[in-house]
Amino acid sequence: MKLSKFRPLFFSDISKFKGEIYGISILWIMLFHAIAILKLHYDFGLTILKPLDKLIGYGNMGVEVFLFCSGIFLYFSYHRNKDPHIFIKKRLSRLFWPVVLITGLYWVYKFLIATTDVSLFLGKMTMMDFWFSGDQQIWFVACILVCYVVYPYIYGFLFESKFLNGFLRLAILVAMTALLTLLVKSNYPEIYSNIEIGLTRFPVFFIGCFFGKLVYDKKTLPWFFYLICLALVIGTFVVLELEVFKGVWRRWFYMVGGIPLTFVIVWILNLLKCKPLNKFFAFFGTISLNLYVSHIMVIHIYKLTPFVESKRLLHYLVLMVIAVAIAYVAELLIRLITKPRKKKIKE
Repeated sequence: MKLSKFRPLFFSDISKFKGEIYGISILWIMLFHAIAILKLHYDFGLTILKPLDKLIGYGNMGVEVFLFCSGIFLYFSYHRNKDPHIFIKKRLSRLFWPVVLITGLYWVYKFLIATTDVSLFLGKMTMMDFWFSGDQQIWFVACILVCYVVYPYIYGFLFESKFLNGFLRLAILVAMTALLTLLVKSNYPEIYSNIEIGLTRFPVFFIGCFFGKLVYDKKTLPWFFYLICLALVIGTFVVLELEVFKGVWRRWFYMVGGIPLTFVIVWILNLLKCKPLNKFFAFFGTISLNLYVSHIMVIHIYKLTPFVESKRLLHYLVLMVIAVAIAYVAELLIRLITKPRKKKIKE
């Protein structure tokens, strides 16, 4: 492992390290869920490990990184072929198969056999139950589903509209989304409480959409912008720890750290130039969506067992390994299922 000299901030490096960024994000999110869902901790009662527990405890910022990058890479996909129907069909297929293969059988048993609740089953299978019932089990899938559907319109507004300039159009889009969020919060507090975890994340996705063109066009900034990004990330952790903001403002503030954190990750990977480490994170990045679905499902089933009462971190780490195995097998099946279709489209 060797260190390299400082280099300019290349936006295109986000594309270069796409797999690694997604991999780091999903692993951080998974580790965080042990704290958020199962109320476990990584300090083992040792003061020296408190900072590690605190860092993992902010793992929901990995969602900001994930959505920011999703907005970026949707630009690549859509810019090459601006056919909304093909784009949306391809994106929905990418969501549909992990949900069906990983959770389908369980939902068939739970909602069709055990309880015969067809409406809940359809809500799960269409990935829209989060928006209608507030079920947050795989809320991220429901959130990214909406992002995929609206992306062609976002692209048209940000990059093809002649109204003002691109940056002002982005500001208008983010402001309108924030205003809508506040209106829902004020007038429909129960609905807001159910969906705020997804609704408050749209601004970071829209900002990622805007950055998509910058990454695609390989724009650069001086190297010291990495230091600015690092300062923003550290400052965000400090502000969050001091609990300066509450509620929706705290949720939005995660963007201040999540977006520059993407560039800090790129900076560190460029400095280290460690291929084994890159491959390790890229592996998880390749199966990141499957892994999100599988580990949530494994946690859900684990919570139904008596083992959950022991509150052992070792159990959760075993669950992570099981979730990785399920996600990898699902990825192999998805490739097997979708490969003939891709070949047919090429012909």
